[in-house]
Amino acid sequence: MKKLIAIISVLAAGFVGTAKADITMSAGQSLEMQSIGSSTNLSIGGSLGFAFSQDLGNGITVTMSGLSFGNDVAVVGDGIVTTASANATNSTSVLSSTIYVNTRNVDGSTPGGGKTDITNNVAIASVTGLHEGQNTFLTSAATDSDAFEQISFATANGTLTYGSDVEIDYADLGVGDVLSSDLTDTGMAKNTSSLSLGNIGGNGIQYATSFGGSSLTIGYLLDNGGGADSFDTSATADNTMALKTAIPVGPLTATIGYTSDNSTASNTTMGVSTSMAAANGTLSVSYVSSDATTDVTQMGASYKTTLGGASVAIGYSNTDKDGASNTSIITGSISQSIGTGASVFAEFVSKSGTVANSSGGTDTSAVLLGSSFAF
Repeated sequence: MKKLIAIISVLAAGFVGTAKADITMSAGQSLEMQSIGSSTNLSIGGSLGFAFSQDLGNGITVTMSGLSFGNDVAVVGDGIVTTASANATNSTSVLSSTIYVNTRNVDGSTPGGGKTDITNNVAIASVTGLHEGQNTFLTSAATDSDAFEQISFATANGTLTYGSDVEIDYADLGVGDVLSSDLTDTGMAKNTSSLSLGNIGGNGIQYATSFGGSSLTIGYLLDNGGGADSFDTSATADNTMALKTAIPVGPLTATIGYTSDNSTASNTTMGVSTSMAAANGTLSVSYVSSDATTDVTQMGASYKTTLGGASVAIGYSNTDKDGASNTSIITGSISQSIGTGASVFAEFVSKSGTVANSSGGTDTSAVLLGSSFAF
């Protein structure tokens, strides 16, 4: 409760102009329908996020990732996960939701100056099998959530970021996938050839800067299998190094990315993409090569334009994995604004070079209709 009150106080202060920090809030909602094989699937999802930044007055601006919550088809279940404490007891099941119950004593001061134990009690008389005077923690559902896992320091020369969930997938430069929804290709057959980037997330740092018309980003993961808020830098850990640069070359914009994962199953990936204006739109091509236990290459292309007020895109990729048949994928999308922050869209995907997925699904095409709203 105290944490909730503190958050509300900060937000309220931001609205009335007494807080020094800049507070940014974003939210969105989507409703989608997928048609795949003989099935029609409906999905609703959304996201909510807060970010905080502060100008220190000395040329440095500090930004923290703040809070973010998301719920869509990429998240199993529904709701917000609360991890139960290690000493949770008397667990039971209510409507397939696991509930843990425990009590905790804290020291409190009496008027006479002594101390006594104060029990944090919550009465739950309406749920059979639970005991009055105990806390409950619901763990049945899942919402993708992040909180205060990155902090950035920006100056006129660049931005330095440290975090427990830094992603440095700089070589992932494929342009052939123009889908925006996770639902569009959910449930489809498994690709016989797919690109592997190695371990590209964990505890690490990244630095981004620009000079002339070019940009440069360098990243290093101290622990590419990590993600803990507290990290022992003296402990043995696998590392990943990456860099990315974007360079204008005449009418083209070329981006080159490189990642090197030194884990036991090491993976070195190089990617390049370029784009240029073409026929009232933008044409992009890409090539990504992964040198791992099994080598993989991927070529891709996409074209994006506008027709009337609608945004239209089509993409193609071909992935070649040693010892497996190639996988080719065609994707397409069209999106039309229907008001401030609102749009309707349609997407399709078609594959070749597939095998049955883990559930036995063999569908190689799907269509999706959706709407999205930004607040």
